[in-house]
Amino acid sequence: MRSSKALANMTTKIAEIIKAHQSFEIITHKSPDEDAVGASRAVGLALVSLGKSVCLVYPTPVPTILDFTDKPLEQDLLAVEITFLVDVSDMAMLANIKPRGKVVVIDHHRTTNNIGYASWIDSEKSSTCEMVYDLLCRMNVTITPSIAANLYMGIFGDTGGFMHANTNARVFQIAHELTVAGADPHRIAYQIKKTKALAFYNILCTVMNRMIIRGGLYASYVSIEDMNRFNARQEDATGIVEEIASIAGSNLIIFLKEQSEGTLSCSIRSKIPDAALKTATAFGGGGHGMAAGFTIKGRPDILIHEIIKEGLKWL
Repeated sequence: MRSSKALANMTTKIAEIIKAHQSFEIITHKSPDEDAVGASRAVGLALVSLGKSVCLVYPTPVPTILDFTDKPLEQDLLAVEITFLVDVSDMAMLANIKPRGKVVVIDHHRTTNNIGYASWIDSEKSSTCEMVYDLLCRMNVTITPSIAANLYMGIFGDTGGFMHANTNARVFQIAHELTVAGADPHRIAYQIKKTKALAFYNILCTVMNRMIIRGGLYASYVSIEDMNRFNARQEDATGIVEEIASIAGSNLIIFLKEQSEGTLSCSIRSKIPDAALKTATAFGGGGHGMAAGFTIKGRPDILIHEIIKEGLKWL
């Protein structure tokens, strides 16, 4: 496990960078999830509390369902000294966004990419929000209710509502401390779990009806044609892979979502160590051992069979 000394060294280095600079840009990945939104907003709010100038940049809009936590006021910075990449393990995740400052990475995904003027990667952490919490505590930044809510949202999301294997005693301790600091667990859980659009369930039914099952491998897809038929937004397909993973006996789950004509995102979950990551890596993707993904060009009804073939190697 990563030592407390190593943690202190990394947080000290980032704290020194923050102290030495005034203007900051914070970027997270396209199709931002709870951890991406929570970490970026928490870092932004913390920097503003330190008197820094901050702008947040999202390659694609924050999903409506996640746009309920506080964020720093928008600032249009003409010049940026430092760009924080939070929850970003690959520059391709930025779509067409180009960092304007020296890059500092804070991320919890396993990666072989060596990007950044300073890079803090810790795959043993449950979430990037857990790492941000450690950073803010070591910098003695006051965890306001707004910062607490964002960090709690990210931890809640990346642990699957405290159900995934990355949930441990430390995660519960941080969740407790964030609740004491002002995060509202009920509001956050309800917003994430209980406010899904009808289109989500239309997509889920379609996905379940065309499920391909090979032993413990469960795979399906949704096309752009399906999305248009349901008048669905891209964000309405968020969480589908977790629903498939809730099926008893599903050990490797593959979900393809067509984002635009011929462009697909693939989300993979597994209950077998590294099966998801190994499958994703074969197609140029990455992530965690049991939660990974990639983007690819092609037709979903054809590519799904190629991905299944690869996935079966790791069951």
